[in-house]
Amino acid sequence: MLKRSTRLITIILAAIILVITTMIVLFYYPKYKATKINEIKVPITPATTPRDTVVATPLPSSSSPVPRHVSDSNALALYDKGLKLYYQKDQKGFPEALACFDQALAIDAQCYEALNAKGATLAFQGHYDEGLALIQQALVINPSFVYGYFNRGLANELARRWDPAIASYQKALQLDKSDTWSYYGIASIYGRLGKIDKVLEYLKPAIALDPEVKAVARDEEDFAPVRQDPRFQTLVKP
Repeated sequence: MLKRSTRLITIILAAIILVITTMIVLFYYPKYKATKINEIKVPITPATTPRDTVVATPLPSSSSPVPRHVSDSNALALYDKGLKLYYQKDQKGFPEALACFDQALAIDAQCYEALNAKGATLAFQGHYDEGLALIQQALVINPSFVYGYFNRGLANELARRWDPAIASYQKALQLDKSDTWSYYGIASIYGRLGKIDKVLEYLKPAIALDPEVKAVARDEEDFAPVRQDPRFQTLVKP
């Protein structure tokens, strides 16, 4: 009888332990499983991302290249026609040149070649600020336009604004070291100012690039203040 009672108690205790164990497993395992799943699938939030790993999108630089405008071919044809008239450098040629440049710009308002040439023509007619404004428009459209910087220098020189003129010629030379007439333009300004050393510094490379510059310099009124200097005479002699 005692053995049967002890055995019954053991069975009951085992049953109780099994029930308790089952309850514990059913209660805690889902939470444990959910926690492990969350640890694997939940992405790192911005708040937990290290600050030094954030890469900002760079803003466009002011020195970024500006796309070059390709002028309309019909506008360029009128520009070329006007340029031939412009090179006559007389009061008859200038109005006809301006008419051609205006026709070119009516076809293509962004034709920087025509804007630049029109600006130079106006400067030769004494409309310095109006001409400079047009040349600057051309340079905004094409910032690498060497001829534009040359004409900006020329327009300032015609207006007797020496420092801006030299700076513009220098800019042209930065873009093209073989720009003969920008060297010549700087030399002519220093000639007006009687600065023979500077004249020689810039006239020598101009002549080296184009020996015909000698003949132009010999008759150039701008060099009158330094014409009698032996160094100048030696440089420009035939």
